[in-house]
Amino acid sequence: MYEDFERKYRECEKALFLTAVGYVHNTEDAKDCLQEAALSALRAYGGLKDRELFKTWITRILINKCRDMLRKRKYADGLSDNMNVFCRSSESDIEILDAVCRLGGELSVYITLYYYNDMTYEQIAKVMGQSVSTVKYRTKKALKMLKKDLCGGDDE
Repeated sequence: MYEDFERKYRECEKALFLTAVGYVHNTEDAKDCLQEAALSALRAYGGLKDRELFKTWITRILINKCRDMLRKRKYADGLSDNMNVFCRSSESDIEILDAVCRLGGELSVYITLYYYNDMTYEQIAKVMGQSVSTVKYRTKKALKMLKKDLCGGDDE
């Protein structure tokens, strides 16, 4: 059972980390949330009925851990001071990740879940506890803001 958990976890670890960074906007806090989520998931893994839903399930746990952390303290720092974690990324990737984190609120999470986690709108809706139409709207809104930030224009 533990080997199966570890294999599934390793397959999505990077995407989970990017989700956490997008949510808490700080690499150290993201690592803490990811570690707490992994421990919680490991403890509950035996009760997971559909192992095919592992990525969606653990992403939900991670988001709850991130929300708990943000509730405990007010946090508004950007990613700029903590870019060393992305040292293997190209500058354009770092620029994009920084812009995603500047989106603020929960908008950055929609981008990370859709583009970095390769989740469908339906999976994101389940993870976020929202309707598919809300997820689509917020993802498009986030993309529009991201484009404006990166390109400097306003495309309506």
